[in-house]
Amino acid sequence: MPNLSRRDFLKLGGLSLAVTMNPLSQFAIQAQDESLSIQTWGHFISTTNEQLSEQLNLWSTITDISLDVSFTGFEDLATSLEESDETQTPDIIMMLHARPHQFADNLMDVSDIAEAVGRANGGWYNIAREACEVDGVWRAMPWFFAPQAMVYRSDLYAEAGYDAFPSTMEELLEAGTTLKTMEYPLGFSVGPADGDGNNFCLTVLWSFGGNIVNPDNEIVLDSPETRLALEFVQQLYQDAMLPEVVSWDDGANNTAFLAGEISTTNNASSILWAAQQNDVAFASTINHASYPEGPAGSIQYGQVHSFGILNHTQNVDAAKSLLTFLNSVDVWLPMGSESFGFNYPLFRNFEDLPSMAWNLEPQLLGLREIVASAHTAGYPAPPSAAASQVISDFVITDMFASVCNGDATIDEAIQTAVTRVEDLYDNA
Repeated sequence: MPNLSRRDFLKLGGLSLAVTMNPLSQFAIQAQDESLSIQTWGHFISTTNEQLSEQLNLWSTITDISLDVSFTGFEDLATSLEESDETQTPDIIMMLHARPHQFADNLMDVSDIAEAVGRANGGWYNIAREACEVDGVWRAMPWFFAPQAMVYRSDLYAEAGYDAFPSTMEELLEAGTTLKTMEYPLGFSVGPADGDGNNFCLTVLWSFGGNIVNPDNEIVLDSPETRLALEFVQQLYQDAMLPEVVSWDDGANNTAFLAGEISTTNNASSILWAAQQNDVAFASTINHASYPEGPAGSIQYGQVHSFGILNHTQNVDAAKSLLTFLNSVDVWLPMGSESFGFNYPLFRNFEDLPSMAWNLEPQLLGLREIVASAHTAGYPAPPSAAASQVISDFVITDMFASVCNGDATIDEAIQTAVTRVEDLYDNA
């Protein structure tokens, strides 16, 4: 990173040098001897962690504000949110899904910077508001969307007789059955995978017409459409998948794919990135495609990464300065490129930029445009604390897993899930 003056820093944040012209300038001019702590996710694409560290160090140097930075896993982020009132740490935390709704009482209002940053960059995609805006108040600053696609080996599909990825769920079952006989089964997590498992199970449920709630927030999980989704995944598991998928976490499908154990999974760009970094023999055959359509089309669950400022934070202006800085064009664009398309912009005017990974790497084209139609927890109702808790507690992935591994019949699995959903919604 170059050595930048305070004036350069203000420009880098996309902020006016005249406070009277742009009220956001106040967030880039801080007093001395302040400190902040930030807890964020340890990225699967390791060079992204390195670049983020450089950017945080740059901000700290320019503002003379000390930063305590910790990188951690998805599960630790959730634990920190739950314990933040007691521990009074960190000041800023990354969140997934609709957790700003789940922990709204713990989070400060950041509407001023969220609205200004969005306007400056063409506006936010709808899912950014879904995930971060609670009752008209922004409780978190969106940072990026992790686009999930079907990740597959085109060489194996060609060998199985397919010149393109299946466009429907039934075609996926047919292809997967053939691929399993070739000893290259499918591998979709139906276990406790915060990102990949929730994404796969919610997307299948919605694409078969099933929903946890209706638009009026009435629980409708017990439906013929949910049964169809469960029957489909049960057959997919039996005929086309590895048995281990019921216990997979977020890294297990990456490992299995790169080891050549499976032909297909759902993921962002990190599998292809790792394959290229490690000279995996079949890296050139890895491709990405949209989720196949179910009877209700393709309705995809989306994973938003956001940053929230905890209520106990003493240096609020400093925290807002940092979140504004991280979403500034000259900081976000290099991060989007370095992440190899894993960090997908939630700004409407970034997707077509030539520097974005999916516009440079043909194997990533399948990631484009997913963000425009994706939804977060609670769909088709507005997001809520209860909806976020359903995802955090793996209620839906557990429902699918119990059917796949034979622990429950479809009716039993649905009833257990309904009871858990009712408890969460009643106690929200």
